[in-house]
Amino acid sequence: MNYPPIPVKHDDRTAFTPPVIECGEAMVALSTLSPRISVYPAYYHLGYAGTQTEAFLRKGVAHRLASAAEQLPAGYQLVVLDGWRSYEVQASLYEGFRQSLIAQGLTDEEAIIHELSKFVAKPTMDIEKPSPHLSGGAVDLTIAGPDGWLEMGTDFDDFTELAMTRHFEELPEPTEKELVIRNNRRLLYHIMVDAGFTNYSNEWWHYEYGTRSWARQTDQQPIYGGILEIHEKCVE
Repeated sequence: MNYPPIPVKHDDRTAFTPPVIECGEAMVALSTLSPRISVYPAYYHLGYAGTQTEAFLRKGVAHRLASAAEQLPAGYQLVVLDGWRSYEVQASLYEGFRQSLIAQGLTDEEAIIHELSKFVAKPTMDIEKPSPHLSGGAVDLTIAGPDGWLEMGTDFDDFTELAMTRHFEELPEPTEKELVIRNNRRLLYHIMVDAGFTNYSNEWWHYEYGTRSWARQTDQQPIYGGILEIHEKCVE
């Protein structure tokens, strides 16, 4: 299946964001949502505090994810690496990346914050202005085929320019392997966008629906505020 190039997306983080009008959707567990979707909780396997074996998304996001999965070729499925993310997990990721930057020799605090902002949202408990994963509207994922996970050019959470969604679109003379990677990213991008998601251009694996970033990219109203904890009343 051939898909067109991934289009250029401009940074929208400084654009005006309408206030969230919370729609009240429940969360849905993804492990039993569809046979075309599997869950591999990446941060749980890495040992981050507060993580769990299940992944959750808002109901509307989950249904769109299932719709995207149905567009994959036979024998392929989406692999969810992360969905809703608690404040505790977000704070741990943020501090972990901060320490890695310091270990690499970055000492200027302003420069550290700038680098952090590219890849890890600042943790917050403000449910009116939540980080994307705190809202239940953001999902990190890849694709698995008959022979395992597709080659996407980097690991999940690779914080280099190679992880930029369009990186392999811009190579003047791509190798055969690089063409495979480019086409795999195109496949993921187009099935997700066709299902209503937007992509964060620095991360090939990150997609959103109903969030503040999604609202800026689509000129719509964000419909998901923050969810600070998962309990029986908020899970369907």
